[in-house]
Amino acid sequence: MTKKSCDKIKIVIPASGIGARFGTSTPKQFLQLQGVDILQRTISVFEQLDAVDEIVVAVPAGYTQIVQGYGFDKVHHIVEGGTNRAESVFCALQMLPKDTKTVLIHDGVRPFVTGKLVYDIAATVKKYGAAVACTPITNTIKQANSNKKIEATPDRSQLWSAQTPQGFTYDIIIKAYEQGTRNNTLHQVTDDSTLVEQLGIPVYVVPASPSNIKITTAEDMLIAKALLASHQEVI
Repeated sequence: MTKKSCDKIKIVIPASGIGARFGTSTPKQFLQLQGVDILQRTISVFEQLDAVDEIVVAVPAGYTQIVQGYGFDKVHHIVEGGTNRAESVFCALQMLPKDTKTVLIHDGVRPFVTGKLVYDIAATVKKYGAAVACTPITNTIKQANSNKKIEATPDRSQLWSAQTPQGFTYDIIIKAYEQGTRNNTLHQVTDDSTLVEQLGIPVYVVPASPSNIKITTAEDMLIAKALLASHQEVI
């Protein structure tokens, strides 16, 4: 799918975490990289893409005005998030028009997403209905029990590390979240594709770059600063 042929895309950005693992009083998405909020950098990638026509952002209570102050034209709704990521995503999804075709969900603390990856995800959604950005596992993985005894060594050639964006047709992802709400399982999932898998709908991998990092720790911030210093393009 090229930029010109791509259907209009809606973007949901969950950014309502309080950043407990980061160890700061300010949620990590509002910390700055070279003078710009991490969340602001993330939104700006989608703001500049022609195929994106609407962005919904979920933030913690009390941070709505900060995002409004960024001045992005395509951010049509800013909602207060729920008690966990999945609840925040569901709140944001419900703000989208019912005739939405393609939705991409992307972590607010992944500011190095590229335009190419966005279009690759959207193209895969158009073909299959559900897609997830992933990187192949390069380390050997060990499965251990509660006593830390190794029980298995999975074949890493079939293992992928999930990232975002994760993209879906609107009807699929809404149905997945509605079922998760009915089953009271939203608090158990850590990504959106898991809910879709629970519907029995196949989800497809889209290879992504390892530089599409999620900033969750102080060490991740150091990596992010190094990526910026290397002048990597994010569009």
